[in-house]
Amino acid sequence: MLLKRSLTACLFFIIWPFLIYAQGTPPAGFTVETYPAGAEVTLKGEAVVIGITPTIFRQSLIGEYKVDIKKYGYEKYTTRVALDPGKPQQLSVTLTPKSRFKAAVRSMIIPGWGQMYSEQKTKSMVYNLLAVGSVAAFLLADHEYNKEYDDLTACERAYDSTIANGGSYNELERRYLNLRMAREDAYDAETIRRISIGAVIGVWTVNILDALFFFPRESGTFTVKGLTVKPEADGYKVGFTLTKNF
Repeated sequence: MLLKRSLTACLFFIIWPFLIYAQGTPPAGFTVETYPAGAEVTLKGEAVVIGITPTIFRQSLIGEYKVDIKKYGYEKYTTRVALDPGKPQQLSVTLTPKSRFKAAVRSMIIPGWGQMYSEQKTKSMVYNLLAVGSVAAFLLADHEYNKEYDDLTACERAYDSTIANGGSYNELERRYLNLRMAREDAYDAETIRRISIGAVIGVWTVNILDALFFFPRESGTFTVKGLTVKPEADGYKVGFTLTKNF
């Protein structure tokens, strides 16, 4: 009985250091953590593996992998890692919130780009279509205006030439009627052209304001040297709140 207890005690003291070491050893695999949690992680290499943070990829992954981390309302994070199934590895990432000002700058360049950036795909498509339609309408209106302006110029030259050559009253009257009709057509074409220009400007402006004031997150303030600018929209009123740290 005494021999049995002695063997048990010796076995315990032999195994105990290994138990302590195992408790302190990081979990096997590739661990990915993000702040905030709940981001989608995609590993792309010899295989494609997807998980939601915090997560541990316990597959036998070896070689170089591209890591894409995405979460709604945050900038996409991308990096590359060399994985070895025999070595536990860990990646911790603090995600950067998307900014309404970045969205506005994108919309300033291409209507709908800011909405796509803020993951408002339906709005993005609407502004894309409105921009394309308004620009197409302007190009057509501009072409028609140039055509009518050329006709007006030709009628003016014909009328002046008739006067200079001493044309008859009937011929002058006919030239004058043609000139008056050409002026009216040119005026109408110019009016439509101006309206189309206003439509283009209007689409661009509304698209920028939408990206700035109706950004889906509230964290997109802009700070420069202690001065914080925060856009606000309340009912039919829009404005800015300026805060200065002294």
